[in-house]
Amino acid sequence: MSFPKEQISGTLVNYYATCKREAWLYSRKIHARQDDENVLIGQSLSELKENLDDFPYSNLQFDKVSKQKGHYEITEYKKTLKNKNAAKMQLLFYIYTLKNALGLKKVYGKVVSAKTVITVDDSDENFDFMKRILSDMSEFLSLDLPPKARKTKFCKNCAYNDYCF
Repeated sequence: MSFPKEQISGTLVNYYATCKREAWLYSRKIHARQDDENVLIGQSLSELKENLDDFPYSNLQFDKVSKQKGHYEITEYKKTLKNKNAAKMQLLFYIYTLKNALGLKKVYGKVVSAKTVITVDDSDENFDFMKRILSDMSEFLSLDLPPKARKTKFCKNCAYNDYCF
């Protein structure tokens, strides 16, 4: 039985791109250490942004959506961009889901962190990639046990590292 694709969130996509074990734990509602400095900073940023441009749609919780000339633009703000690929995949997930669910013609996105901006578009290539990722995630998250822990450069600051080493 596959993990329901409707339960996949942007955070889960980000975790999957960073560490599959972290994604598996999160998918089971096993949460990171709440006293971790990065978790506390993330919660504070979330509270500050809460009344600004948060645009919740279904299980999506991206930071801002705006209508531009002929397209929509999703903006995601990050404290840091230690894993640019994960941030890009999370944004692509939002674009993919929103465009498909609402039938929008053109959707672009950007991840903003300090002076760095990463842009993502709704190209067919990106959408094919996201379809494959969501299918892979659904299968992976259906596993009864998490994968073995593997040390990566992201482990040092991970609030889930108590579950690994």
